[in-house]
Amino acid sequence: MLSSALAHQGLDIFTASDPNEGLDLVYAKHPQIVITDLVMPNMSGLEVLERVMEFDPGIDVVLMTAHYTTESAVEAIKKGASDYLNKPVSIATLRERVGKLVADALRRQRTFEIEDEMLASSEFEGIVGHSPLMCDMFSRIRKVAPHFRTLLVIGETGTGKELVARALHRLSPVANGNFVVLNCSAVVETLFESELFGHTKGSFTGATHDKPGLFEHASGGTLFLDEIGDMPLATQAKLLRVLQNQEILRVGSLSTRKVDTRVIAATNQDLRAAIIGKRFREDLYYRLSMV
Repeated sequence: MLSSALAHQGLDIFTASDPNEGLDLVYAKHPQIVITDLVMPNMSGLEVLERVMEFDPGIDVVLMTAHYTTESAVEAIKKGASDYLNKPVSIATLRERVGKLVADALRRQRTFEIEDEMLASSEFEGIVGHSPLMCDMFSRIRKVAPHFRTLLVIGETGTGKELVARALHRLSPVANGNFVVLNCSAVVETLFESELFGHTKGSFTGATHDKPGLFEHASGGTLFLDEIGDMPLATQAKLLRVLQNQEILRVGSLSTRKVDTRVIAATNQDLRAAIIGKRFREDLYYRLSMV
């Protein structure tokens, strides 16, 4: 009777006379709407509702019963039911309710399609945004990525500075090279030089073998120095020399090594204030902030 009543609405209808068979159909066919009785042998309609919600909370479940109570209706709605009909079910009411569910489903589907379209148009190298400021930033990244050697990204914590750095790397001529990250706020001051420039065997206690630094590892690619404002002044001076000469000197070594490394620095600090406070080198700031 239900199948006949709804057949003219252009729906694919699957029926089962047993709750377990019905759930098998749900898992196999993944319908948009499930209509189930409340009182059935082996399993109640509320149990069917719970199983369907576990499978896909987006499915609309309509419960029917000849044993209506306010409590059972409220419980069903709280558990995720879309509708609750009294038996005998009015054909007109059934068609109206199912029609609304179908219309809602089509609207949701169109909404998802529009969201996907908006996401596609708002996504740039893993960054999502469509405000005028974001679009301007995307344009600047696109323009500068092929050309920069050093670059400074400024922004508060959590605003996506590393996302910008990765986008710059991917759009640069060295996109096939390594993208190497150093969080300057997480490095012990005495280890900065070794981390950046490497060391030779025996150069200090615990140096049991030669170790290349991050500049060498990133050669032919990009080194991202996050939270550059936390870098010690002594290391800042050595970093400046590397940026100027593209040569590194491993700790304990007497000979320099050539590198070809693009450097992106990032900070959430006011580096101009740090310069005034003698915590950051002015010459390094101007070298980094060419862009």
